[in-house]
Amino acid sequence: MRDKGRVNRAIMRKIIEYCEQIESLIDRFGATFEQFKTDKAFQLSCSMCVVQIGELIKRLSDDFRAEHSDIPWHAIKAMRNVLVHDYEDVNLVLAWDDLTNSVPELKRQLEQILSAEGGGNED
Repeated sequence: MRDKGRVNRAIMRKIIEYCEQIESLIDRFGATFEQFKTDKAFQLSCSMCVVQIGELIKRLSDDFRAEHSDIPWHAIKAMRNVLVHDYEDVNLVLAWDDLTNSVPELKRQLEQILSAEGGGNED
């Protein structure tokens, strides 16, 4: 049987890596909505990271998600679903807000949880 805590920590670290990749993409392509709005490669690159975050969230234990109900798990999974199933209808203003506000907040929350659990480093 796998240790749920260890698995959850590993997943959190992977999610944080995708959050950092989004930060890197914003730095690389330009930290403006105008650039995001006009650059399809920028949009697609960030979208793939969000999709991966959504996939990873599904692998966190139900107990962990319930314990950390202040994190908007449902909203994150919903964004993943829009990106996967209805990409042509993505609201770029909302996507940019998620990338520049929600993703850094998610990263901060997960880093805080890892730090509190003493699991910031590899197990």
